[in-house]
Amino acid sequence: MIIKKLKQSLLFKNTFIYTFLQLINKGIPFFLLPILTHYLSTDDFGMIAAYNTFLGGVAIFIGLSMSGAVGVNYFQMEQGELRNYIGNVFHILFVSTVIMIVIVSLFNGLLAQHLEIPLEWMYIAVIVALMQNITAINLTLWRSQQRAKPYALYEIAETVFNITISLLLVIALKYGWEGRTSGTATAAIIFGILSLFIIYKRGYASVNYSVKYMKDALKFGVPLLPHHLALWMRTGVDIILITSLVGVAETGIYSVGYQLGAVVGIIAMAFNNAYSPYLFEKLKDMSSDDKAKIVKFTYLYFVGIIFLALSLSTFFSMIIPYFLSEAFQEAGIYIFWISLAYAFQGMYLMVGLYIFYVKKTHLLSSVTISTSIIHVLLSYVLINIFGAIGAAYATVSSFFLTFILVWYLGSKVYKMPWFGQSYIDINKNGD
Repeated sequence: MIIKKLKQSLLFKNTFIYTFLQLINKGIPFFLLPILTHYLSTDDFGMIAAYNTFLGGVAIFIGLSMSGAVGVNYFQMEQGELRNYIGNVFHILFVSTVIMIVIVSLFNGLLAQHLEIPLEWMYIAVIVALMQNITAINLTLWRSQQRAKPYALYEIAETVFNITISLLLVIALKYGWEGRTSGTATAAIIFGILSLFIIYKRGYASVNYSVKYMKDALKFGVPLLPHHLALWMRTGVDIILITSLVGVAETGIYSVGYQLGAVVGIIAMAFNNAYSPYLFEKLKDMSSDDKAKIVKFTYLYFVGIIFLALSLSTFFSMIIPYFLSEAFQEAGIYIFWISLAYAFQGMYLMVGLYIFYVKKTHLLSSVTISTSIIHVLLSYVLINIFGAIGAAYATVSSFFLTFILVWYLGSKVYKMPWFGQSYIDINKNGD
């Protein structure tokens, strides 16, 4: 009965669109792996992984979870208020970008020494991070309106542009790893500018300055800074550790295996993009029966995503001999563990939504910081013992632990019948 109703709902339709079109979007670079592994060396893939690691860290400090603040307030503000709110979010983004440029300028020598990335690419990463965050706000507005088609088509357009430029630079002009990162940077900058234009054209941003709205946005985003930084550490530190302890070539092989395993995460995120506005709207006024149905659906999702991880990892491991060039055949050993890790992340996304809804984002920080510290320690020990596969072992362990802890905290901040109706009654009496 639940499944039949879901098939007829906007949630199901949007989830199908998000999943199908995002698979096309993310599938384009996936199917290009045979080409890229032919024209790029394992060292090239290692450099790309190092650049993306730096970009991911910079994007966290520049973005400050502003797109998340917009997503939550979309359902709590009138459009006029939201317009001023987003305008002040842009003020925050531009100031944080300037601060990051100053930091890179002051510490460029130290950064270049440890990251092995040319200085000019650090500055490019700062601009790319700003543009990615602007695009994220544009996409958040479409997602909040449950307009899945423009959301997904916009991402596909950026991906096609990205890949076209990348292939031209890598294959025709032989630019190596810089050709691939140039394609990514060019697409991010152009589509970031386009997103800014679309947001203003649709009347969703103003230039008014408001201390009230800036404080609200920062109150939401700053507590999440350690949370997102901790999540970044799980992949970023692994790349750094593998590069320093094993070698940049193994980093390249690991990054390819990670990319294949992370397909599970792409599907989980596609579903979460459709499910989060649906759940936020439902949470405003839910009966006990509604809560029970949501819980049953969540458990069904848990089973489904574990099955998906096992199926996809088996499939990818079977096709690697025919899919990747000879230099990257060892990437298969990482796929199962990364797929399983992203299944746990998908489960974490589901239960973490309750913490986002009540705006107690500091709770996520406490979990992710502690589990990321555990991850880094585990990764260092296991890489030294087992080699690069130790990073995969650490990843699945920390993702599982994060899921369990966030589920526990989510059940405390928003009561749901995770263990039956009696659970609600007990907590009502206890509170």
